Amino acid sequence: MPGKLKVKIVAGRHLPVMDRASDLTDAFVEVKFGNTTFKTDVYPKSLNPQWNSEWFKFEVNRQRHTQAHILIKQ
Repeated sequence: MPGKLKVKIVAGRHLPVMDRASDLTDAFVEVKFGNTTFKTDVYPKSLNPQWNSEWFKFEVNRQRHTQAHILIKQ
């Protein structure tokens, strides 16, 4: 039975410093499920970004996907 998975990226908190020159990071989130990947906009120079993204929608075949495999990158 097909279904849908909806994901909304709201915010990040206390992210690690990735730019030693500014002690900040250019943050983004990548969400992957099956063969589909979505990426937020880059939130520049912040350790506490606020995306409040649109909904990312994935088609789910319940027989093939028994659990979500979500990958988050900064």
